[in-house]
Amino acid sequence: MGMNIGITDYTLGIITTDKNMKTAGGCPIIYADDNKDLQYKAMLMAKSVGGMVHSISKEILIVVKH
Repeated sequence: MGMNIGITDYTLGIITTDKNMKTAGGCPIIYADDNKDLQYKAMLMAKSVGGMVHSISKEILIVVKH
């Protein structure tokens, strides 16, 4: 039984206050100045793409399309 992952099942972005976080490719990282900015940017991105926000840690949120 294979896994079928399409355009509706993937991580759209990472929002973080950790300015040292880098990516090797694939998923964009959006940097926030503080926790308020982190929450705002995650909410705005999720609303604009119809995604959901999930907390990975206090400094990292991801936006996922289910």
